[in-house]
Amino acid sequence: MSSMQPLDKQETENWLTSKEAKKMLKVSSCELMHLRVSGKLIYKKQGNAFLYQMPVKSEQSA
Repeated sequence: MSSMQPLDKQETENWLTSKEAKKMLKVSSCELMHLRVSGKLIYKKQGNAFLYQMPVKSEQSA
């Protein structure tokens, strides 16, 4: 079961808080909400906080 630990850690590292997402996307709180409502962002709600999943750029192109 110890092999599950790194996977869980990796999964949580892909999610950004609203503050981090706003900084990364360079948008306001209002614009972030509009992007979420329109379905342009992948998100989940954890308690009172929204967490956003950002696309990960692959480094396979060499």
